[in-house]
Amino acid sequence: MEFILNPNVAYVLLALAFLITIFALVAPGTGVLEVLSLASLMLVGYSIANMAVNTWAIILLLVGVILVILSLKRTGKWYFLAISITTLIVGMLFVYRSHNGRFLAVDPALAVIVSATMGAFIWIVGRNTYAAYKLAPARDPDRVVGMTGRAITDILNDGSVYVDGENWSATSDSKIAKGNAVVVKERSGLVLKVSLPEVEKTKKK
Repeated sequence: MEFILNPNVAYVLLALAFLITIFALVAPGTGVLEVLSLASLMLVGYSIANMAVNTWAIILLLVGVILVILSLKRTGKWYFLAISITTLIVGMLFVYRSHNGRFLAVDPALAVIVSATMGAFIWIVGRNTYAAYKLAPARDPDRVVGMTGRAITDILNDGSVYVDGENWSATSDSKIAKGNAVVVKERSGLVLKVSLPEVEKTKKK
């Protein structure tokens, strides 16, 4: 574990940990990101506990993370996201205290590469990922409620209907003969509750 206490390694690990954490919070899914986030943050915690750090930079880093998440989930404003990313990157750069009078504890070239990559990744992928996550399903299954279809079997306790280009399982309070038009009253999972159209009911009377 000693290699983690190298400022350059600790810095890269810090960047990866907070990048994973941001995406885990913005677009939660299967739980893989959440597990990776927890594991990486534990390693970061180990490095912070065993290395000289700047408390103000840690606070700035946490503020940056919060601002990035808010900008992706709430505002969607490019300038707010830019400020958030800048705050995050500056906080990361100065988390580990420099020695020997150096401005940064990490290698400047590494700092430029990691900062630019992280900023671009959050800007491009982060916005697109959250936009995709928020998209409503292309087809709402409840769209069929109120539509008219046709019974492809006799229907009572169970049967099948053809509605909106698809076959559905169906049930009805009264018997409906195969071939009759039906109206969808409600949907429960993959089963539609249907009835005869009012015109058909009137004819039967």
